Amino acid sequence: MVYASTQDVERLQDVTILLDVMFLTLFLPVLVMLYSTSVIREEIEDKSITQVIASPMKRITAYLSYYSSLLLALFLLMGAIFTAGFLSFFIPQGLDLEAFYLYRDMFLLVVIGCVVYSALFLLVSVIIERAIYFGLFYAFIWESFIGSLPGRIAEFSVRHYIRSIGAGWIEFMEFGNATGVLQSFMVLFVVFVIMMVAGALLFRQKEYPC
Repeated sequence: MVYASTQDVERLQDVTILLDVMFLTLFLPVLVMLYSTSVIREEIEDKSITQVIASPMKRITAYLSYYSSLLLALFLLMGAIFTAGFLSFFIPQGLDLEAFYLYRDMFLLVVIGCVVYSALFLLVSVIIERAIYFGLFYAFIWESFIGSLPGRIAEFSVRHYIRSIGAGWIEFMEFGNATGVLQSFMVLFVVFVIMMVAGALLFRQKEYPC
């Protein structure tokens, strides 16, 4: 980002492309995957999960607590990384109101991505023993490759709907195959609810080794 700020670039348009590629496409799914697939799975593997399931707390409440703490950590982590990258470009270029609006809109997309991706990968960590392998495939192959293909197949990726919302919010974000903003919100909300309900129910019913 610092190097880009020293080049002859279209200030807002090119930095939008950089933020899209670096954060929405790379850092967001990968970092969320690494944290989300380990928060429950590591406790299952070292059997410390028995302290949670043996406590008076309901398992569904415990699952929601895992998710809430995970989400808070991801907000702080992604907020710090995103802000550092954004300022690395705009401090040399100069901050103004348009830059602030771009920061606000792009960071909201990061927040939406954290909410949906963490629900997905937390569910996977309950189902699959080596969840990180599925996570690597999903983050690098499915989201990055399938999500960038032309045609309707891209609509089977979370990234498509996050970028569709961005295309409706940000005039500098070019996305020719975008879905409507309201429709994208609805799809992501439905996916989020399904993932959370499925994860909580599976966590409640699953038998864990003592």
